[in-house]
Amino acid sequence: SLTPLGPPRWPTSTRSTNSSAPFTTESTEPHVSPAEFLSVTYYHVAAILDPADEASRQRRLCDSLCLGGRLRVCAHGLNGALTGGAEAVRQYIEWVEERHEPRPQRAIDWKLAPVSGSELFVGLSVRETAELVTLSPGSPISPLEHTAPHVSPADFHRLLEEEAVRDPSAPAGNPPPLVLLDVRNGYESAIGRFEAPNVATLRPPLRQFSELPRWLEANVHVLRGRRVLMYCTGGVRCEAASVLLRQMRARGGEGGGEGGGEGGGE
Repeated sequence: SLTPLGPPRWPTSTRSTNSSAPFTTESTEPHVSPAEFLSVTYYHVAAILDPADEASRQRRLCDSLCLGGRLRVCAHGLNGALTGGAEAVRQYIEWVEERHEPRPQRAIDWKLAPVSGSELFVGLSVRETAELVTLSPGSPISPLEHTAPHVSPADFHRLLEEEAVRDPSAPAGNPPPLVLLDVRNGYESAIGRFEAPNVATLRPPLRQFSELPRWLEANVHVLRGRRVLMYCTGGVRCEAASVLLRQMRARGGEGGGEGGGEGGGE
């Protein structure tokens, strides 16, 4: 059974990996009230020994806290987007942190934002799935192993700056040329995307993420001999896409060379 939730220890117990300071709904501006409702999106790559039991516990907890949204539970981890009262969201975060005890190299990047009552999710969906994000139903992709290293925002920017000043007439050497791979859906990349001098930006015309394997199979030759810098919105699609690309490259006799932006590409 679920352990009853005691008084939350927020904000000292949980921090976003994007900041050295704990998250707070308190505004620094005078006469602004704390947020009444919050949205939280996150994913956590970890071995879930009993996904069915985990899904049941998550569902009961979310129901007890009156949280709405959707959550995927699989043998490789958790992937969710939830909304609810600010205090309920804090308690949910604390419960997940205490239950799964993320390692420093796999700290959960909790993305929190204030929402209005009209923006709350209606209903709750907690599903046991084969993958954190649907990519390859025939052969589920596991980001527990062989995922590409994460690249911090500062390093992401630095890599693009270094490529911008590379002499295009010089022979390819070490490091290999860089290419940006946008693994979001087509309508997302149409709204906004990264572009940098001397860096090819590849935008697969995807209607949904599950179409990426077919596109990679048809275009893996374009990525041959290049370092691939991926980005998405939250990070979980980069986790899966980097595993898939590494598998394809291994079959073709190539090494790694992929990297994904921490927290996606926000």
